[in-house]
Amino acid sequence: MLITVCAAGLLAATVPADAGPLDRRISPTAVAPRPIVVDAAPAELTYSRQARSEWQLTEFDRSGNAILATHVPSGITLAIDYDDPADDRHAAGIAPDTGCGPMEGGFWGSTTPLLYPILEPDAHVIQDVTVAMDGGEVRVRMAGGAYDLVSPGAGDEPLFMDATFTVEDGRLRAHTRGLHYVLPSKDPATTVDLTLADGSRVSRTFTMASPTGREYLDDVRLVEVSDGRYGDLSWTTDIERLQFDLNTNPLLDVFEIDADHTLKDRGQRVVTNDFTFAPACG
Repeated sequence: MLITVCAAGLLAATVPADAGPLDRRISPTAVAPRPIVVDAAPAELTYSRQARSEWQLTEFDRSGNAILATHVPSGITLAIDYDDPADDRHAAGIAPDTGCGPMEGGFWGSTTPLLYPILEPDAHVIQDVTVAMDGGEVRVRMAGGAYDLVSPGAGDEPLFMDATFTVEDGRLRAHTRGLHYVLPSKDPATTVDLTLADGSRVSRTFTMASPTGREYLDDVRLVEVSDGRYGDLSWTTDIERLQFDLNTNPLLDVFEIDADHTLKDRGQRVVTNDFTFAPACG
């Protein structure tokens, strides 16, 4: 069941001090200066919103374990899903929408967001989620599983994706830390240009007809994506080993830009990225 949370919602402008765990009745403009738990299963979701926030929580999908955060001045949204696809065929992660629809696509029979934090689909689940809105920023942190799931012996510290979003001069920007995939579209076609630490450049174009395969590139510092469906995005990065993973199966209309092999092969536990999205999609 999808709930649109309206300004005339069930709470006043400030979440009362006694708002307890699992209190989902939060209006978009409600102020929650102290974090409150609004869901406990399948992941614990902690939410806060300061009075000066430009972001609002505009939808809460109880059955799909998903929320929608909206940047009020621009209308840009973030669809945040925090469970596996078993219930609704929608995978965990964050799908920005700058005007052409959520940035997500078909991935092995499920709809999967652009920013995908699941590194081992058979075992890795999201257990803790934080959504915090303050001023021009919204911070989303997803954590769960363990580094051992990806690289045996790497320890039981939880894997995580920490993402902070802002809108500057009409452009969505995101600063991410941790390990996660990026899943651009390959329908109709997407070109990716990489700049490596030594200044050399690599360009690849992916379509639905591109052959199945993997490619590894080391010490990437800039990724520029011209996505045939969602327009341009780019990010600077400190990743030590980037992987392209492409499969021609018709169940996939996205391809993978992966970070798991930077942990497996190089021992890099945290990758830092700074994303910039085009002001107009398409």
